Amino acid sequence: MQDKYRAYSELLIKWGGVFNLTAARTVEQIMTEHVQDSLSLLPFLTNVTSVLDVGTGAGLPGIPLSIAREDVQFKLLDSRQKKINFVQHVVTSLQLPNVQPICSRVETLSLSDRVDMVVSRAFASLYDFTSVIDGLCDDNTQIIAMKGRVEQAKVEAEQLPRGFKLLNIEKVVVPGVAKERCLVFLAKQEDIYK
Repeated sequence: MQDKYRAYSELLIKWGGVFNLTAARTVEQIMTEHVQDSLSLLPFLTNVTSVLDVGTGAGLPGIPLSIAREDVQFKLLDSRQKKINFVQHVVTSLQLPNVQPICSRVETLSLSDRVDMVVSRAFASLYDFTSVIDGLCDDNTQIIAMKGRVEQAKVEAEQLPRGFKLLNIEKVVVPGVAKERCLVFLAKQEDIYK
C-alpha cells in the first residue's frame, strides 16, 4: 500500500506543473499534506460500498482512499478534463480497478446507481456543495466535507440550504500538518415545506 501512495505522490510531482495539480514539490510534502489528510476520512468509511468524490482535482481524497479500501467503488468527479486525464493516468498506472474517473459538472451529473457517501475536499462552501449535490443524495446518503478551521466550518454550516442539516463537525489532526483541519458531517432531510 505504501508503494502505491509513493507512486501516486511521484506522479503528482511529475505531472503537477503540467496540470496545475498541487503546489507541493516533494514526495514527503504530498504524503503529509495530501495523502495523510485524505486518509483522515478512512475511519468513517464504514458500511460503505460506493463513494462519490466531488471536485476531485488531482484525485483527492478519492485516490488515497481507494488504495486503502479496495472493496469500495469510487467515482472521482471533476469538470476539468485535464484533471480527469491525470486521474485516469493514475488509475491505469497504479491499477486501481475500483476507481471510475468522470468528467462532468456535478450539477449535470446523472448516476445510474446511488452512492452511499458523497465527499469533497477543498471544493466549495458548504452551501454551494450541498446545493449542487442535492439531486445525487437521499436521506440515506452519508455526506462529508473536508474543511480547514472549525470556526469557519461552523459559520458555513449556519447557511446550509433548506433540505440539509449539520450532524457534526469533528476536528482532525493530520500528523505533520500545522493547519487546522476538520470534517463536516451532513445529511439530507426531507423538506416538509416543499
